Amino acid sequence: MNRGAVVAILSMLFYFSSLLGGQAPQPVEPLVPAGQQQALEVLGRRAELALEALTVRAAPFAEAQALGVIKQDTEPVVILDRQDGWYRIRPSSGPVGWVPEYGLRLLKEAPKEGGPMLLGLYEPESPAYETLLQHSSHLTALAPLGWSLGSGGQITANFDPVDMGRSLYFAGNQELLTFGHIQVPASPTQLLASPQLKEQALRGLVQLTEEWGLKGLLVHLAYTPGPEQADLFAFLTALRGELAARGRRTLISLPWQEGLDYGAAGRGADFLLLHSSPGTQGPGPLAALPELEAMLEAVTQTVDPGKIILSLPTSGLDWTRTGTAQEISHGEALELAARHGAKIRWDASSMTPYFHYGNGREVWFENRYSLKYKLELVTKYRLGGAALSGLGQEDPAIWQGAAANLIG
Repeated sequence: MNRGAVVAILSMLFYFSSLLGGQAPQPVEPLVPAGQQQALEVLGRRAELALEALTVRAAPFAEAQALGVIKQDTEPVVILDRQDGWYRIRPSSGPVGWVPEYGLRLLKEAPKEGGPMLLGLYEPESPAYETLLQHSSHLTALAPLGWSLGSGGQITANFDPVDMGRSLYFAGNQELLTFGHIQVPASPTQLLASPQLKEQALRGLVQLTEEWGLKGLLVHLAYTPGPEQADLFAFLTALRGELAARGRRTLISLPWQEGLDYGAAGRGADFLLLHSSPGTQGPGPLAALPELEAMLEAVTQTVDPGKIILSLPTSGLDWTRTGTAQEISHGEALELAARHGAKIRWDASSMTPYFHYGNGREVWFENRYSLKYKLELVTKYRLGGAALSGLGQEDPAIWQGAAANLIG
């Protein structure tokens, strides 16, 4: 990752309104003081003890309260902050606190390329940050959500730049690939009809990757393309060419839907993220195993399996009697079942747990077992990898199981 690009954004910060509609750049006040910049440079780095033991303290000075002791044979710690010659650390077990810099030896992270990709999809301000702190070693790439592409090609940013910068710094220090996650909420008809707007949008998207130090872009089509899909995929093919010329990658996220030209989509991307959609006929899972297999059987007829990333949810759905559903996390699902004394059952068809409660309500959710079966499709179909959506909502046990096994 080009961390210097992120420094420029966070410390100088010209938050370029040219990305937000083509106007001249408008400078704003610096957001991150020099001391915090130094902290960002080590955020997420792993370190081993340089001494036999270290006392972890509640604050960055020698007289602060002692919280515990970590020893040299412990697993590497993760650095969370840096201040006045001290590091704030998170050990694999034990208290989070401060230790002197001289007591640690920073480790050099190796880029995680060469095997299946395990991509994390998340919002920078969400509980996903806790997942990154604990389990990022099992990931190879991250795609923080934060941008959208409008009908006229305008690029809109919807995030706190400090949160985004912190997230990207963490990923870069862990040598994870970083992709900007861009939503396309509706058909960009005005853009596709205008060569001038297409050229302007291409410049803006390329500029976005350069300013944020990204390895590429993930374009999520949050609608199902119709008659305009040929023009849309041609535009994305042009985007792929522009990014590839700069050593960056293009990923396109698509639903499983009849009538989509996945072959054309595949030519417009280095990777296709494929995801199934929950049923519209009433309660059911977010991703049923037979549906995922049917999707892969069909799409691999026209797309190289090595270009396909299987996108899987980590959360669940709480269905009402009227057929509407609310997304809930794995933890919320377990709490709901416990509160209502509901018995959790296993659906052997979809390979998904579920339960009933209240007045005709149903909850279907993902856990370590359901995700294990679905992640095994990566090996079965020789896919390019998997993407986990909704980081921070998952069953924590997936990181010691299927997700860990995917990338070794």
